[in-house]
Amino acid sequence: MDQIVPRLSRFLRPLAAVLTIASVTVLAGCASNVTGRSDVFEFVNSYGTVLKPQEIVEAVDWSQALVFEIAIRQNEFRPMIVHLFQGEPYIMVVENRDDVHHLFAAPEFFRTTAIRKIVTEKEDITGVNLIALSLKPGEIKEVHFVPVRDGYYDFEGGEGPSLWPGLFFTGFYQSPFSRGAREGMVGSFVVEQ
Repeated sequence: MDQIVPRLSRFLRPLAAVLTIASVTVLAGCASNVTGRSDVFEFVNSYGTVLKPQEIVEAVDWSQALVFEIAIRQNEFRPMIVHLFQGEPYIMVVENRDDVHHLFAAPEFFRTTAIRKIVTEKEDITGVNLIALSLKPGEIKEVHFVPVRDGYYDFEGGEGPSLWPGLFFTGFYQSPFSRGAREGMVGSFVVEQ
């Protein structure tokens, strides 16, 4: 009996670790519940998003909105750092100037903004909680928004197929051995009070 317990525990520990990783992966997939609509990625659930964004959007003067552009060219963002002010209206124009498909992902930033609308070549999209924009070669999209919370927020991008709405196969990755270093396009929003 004394030899059976150590053998059994050697077998059960790796099995428990695999089951734990599998359950965390399944729960993470259920919690984010990501779907795609018009190649704009959005959260279905509203956990972590700004409360009452419609009231914030309606309270600002959109004729005073500052327009700025973020261009994707040669696998880099231009500019890489964007300074914004909390409570001010902005129109961000994102243009993919490369010959490949790109994603522009800023989930933490978009969770802290009130989004008025997203303008594509075909339609205006309202009522979304944005995660990322999918941009074909030469495509331009606008995001009309108001930053609600100050802070520093990264945005990332990389090459990605448009075949998988809700999945980020983007050409950037983070390895457990990289000590936080990332490969791919990276930039930052700096939101001040």
